[in-house]
Amino acid sequence: MVGPEETLKTQVYKAYHWRWLVLFAFCTFSVTDQDIVWFSNCYYITYVAFCLLSIRPLEKRLDLSLFLAAFLSALGSWFIYIAEQTYSFALLGFILIGMGQIFILAAPAYISERWFPMHERNISTSLGSFFSLVGLNFSIVYASITFQNVTDQDEIMYEIDLMNLLFAIFTTMAFLFCVIMIRNKPANPPSISAATEKMLILPSIKRAFNSFESIMDLMTFSMFIGVSWSYMVVMTILLTPFNYTTEQIGYVSIVYAATGAVGGILASIYVDYQIKNNTKPHYDYLIKGFLTIGVLGILIKALVINYVDDTAIVVLSGIIGFGLNSFLPLAMQCYIEKLFPSFELVLTTAIMQMSNLFGFILNYILILDVFLDFGLWVILIAIAPFYFYLIFGFKTKFLRLEMEQQ
Repeated sequence: MVGPEETLKTQVYKAYHWRWLVLFAFCTFSVTDQDIVWFSNCYYITYVAFCLLSIRPLEKRLDLSLFLAAFLSALGSWFIYIAEQTYSFALLGFILIGMGQIFILAAPAYISERWFPMHERNISTSLGSFFSLVGLNFSIVYASITFQNVTDQDEIMYEIDLMNLLFAIFTTMAFLFCVIMIRNKPANPPSISAATEKMLILPSIKRAFNSFESIMDLMTFSMFIGVSWSYMVVMTILLTPFNYTTEQIGYVSIVYAATGAVGGILASIYVDYQIKNNTKPHYDYLIKGFLTIGVLGILIKALVINYVDDTAIVVLSGIIGFGLNSFLPLAMQCYIEKLFPSFELVLTTAIMQMSNLFGFILNYILILDVFLDFGLWVILIAIAPFYFYLIFGFKTKFLRLEMEQQ
């Protein structure tokens, strides 16, 4: 009888060129989906409540699950357009988009695991994750520029309808890309870890919560991801009293997101290069370094925001974005490394669920009148215990990489 180890040794491993089309289609959908969801907190709530229900469908049929997600997002965006500012009808559209989101946030790392070899998983996760920031900032800047000098009520209504129509068209195009390009899985797995049988869903969930270390790892990564999302809300609140226009705030948001995306992509390329050369990647140094930059950036901004000019605000936002956003794909992959052979989709879903919960709580705390002038300090207090754990208590274990190298 041939055992599991012998089967893995005789298995044919191949990375197909089609993997880049799968990733491209997902990124296109991710961009257009974020064009809509930033207007509403519905997706926070729906993701926390229903994300665990997405694990089994994604595991069985990645392609059909993403088709459904893209279809729900397209349908929801058309509902919002047809609603013509009718709140209850538009809310249904936001809920549909939120339901589509439950298949999206945890998908980049799973697509990487299923389609990409070991030395391409960080960059593929990075691209799949950061394209949502592209869509988010496109929507912010588009809205900022469009409504900057518009005061007539009828003209405002017209511009809103036009914007909703454009987003509906974009999401429909993204749905078509998904149908044409996304496939369930390759004929042969790209690496031995992709072919290895993973733990079942429930044991994987239990493993994420079976020790103080595993719980703190989950909470720490989730808190910093949630903070990276909430920071945009804080930025808008803090800059408005300084007579920043919505357009200027939009540009600050672009710098915040762009520096994080560039930093994360470059770090992912570097880590994948290390893996390709059979070297253990510097996950710990990079993650701790990025988040230290982000925390110091928030602290400095909290101290000087009342005394510096516009240029300094933009520079500080870029530094904070570089710190808070760049670590995301590295955190996903090193978390999977540390708990291998837990089911990676369960792990990334758990992180995204807690991130949405933290983001939702922070968003609503930070808009309370009592906190309007102290948003950055509230964020620093919230992340302080997790930051100290990260610096002094976190250490990656390379369980997956060591099996690949053997």
